Amino acid sequence: MRSIRSFLALLSIVLLSACSTTNTLQGSLPGAGELYTKGISAYNEGLYTEGEEYLRKVLEEYPLSPYSVEAQLKLADIYFVQERYEEAQSYYTTFYTFHPSHLRAPYALFQKGMCHLREVDTIDRDQTPTRKALFAFQDLITYYPDSFYAERARTITAFLEERLAENEFYVGMFYYRKGDYRGALMRFRKILEDYPHTHVVEKTLYHVGEVYIHLEEEELAQQTFRTLVDRFPNSPYVSIAKNRLRSPVEGEE
Repeated sequence: MRSIRSFLALLSIVLLSACSTTNTLQGSLPGAGELYTKGISAYNEGLYTEGEEYLRKVLEEYPLSPYSVEAQLKLADIYFVQERYEEAQSYYTTFYTFHPSHLRAPYALFQKGMCHLREVDTIDRDQTPTRKALFAFQDLITYYPDSFYAERARTITAFLEERLAENEFYVGMFYYRKGDYRGALMRFRKILEDYPHTHVVEKTLYHVGEVYIHLEEEELAQQTFRTLVDRFPNSPYVSIAKNRLRSPVEGEE
């Protein structure tokens, strides 16, 4: 399984070097523009604390200036590069929530997802960040399907669904090994219902069949093994499933 770090490295799509929109903003107070320009310059030089100070002044002193809108987004970027993900996602959320028609709204929603993605842990840990990231990228695909970021969001969504399916399988196997077959079945069914297109499905089907054998649900076991053979003829579980169809016996892990 690819780690989060390797996945992010291969992805290489976090575009924090957004072009400054200073020249396109009209009718702003000179003070707001000056503060914004200084904030952007500090950001570009890697002086994030200084950049944050200037941009926060824009928000506090000129809240009605068009520069304040751009300052929100650039503040989020500053927090993101500093790995202050909770603060970053809050600013990204505020930006696209109040400015859904802005040219940079898809970017803000994408970056919100990236904030959660950076906090995704291994499959044996809590998957709350994984679910939050998935919701953000799904929203991006739904509301901005033709945006530059939508296709990248689809790629990440597939990865996140695999991660959540693997987590459900991990928990299901915990119950299975304890002999809590109904608890295991509940987890395995969730995979089949919520993540039917993931690579986890074939091994899930096999273990569902084994669970039914343990529960003495012979007909359901046979149906499940037959589904596995029909849908995944090249699966490494097929040979065992065929044996079960010929001569069902007590299942093994």
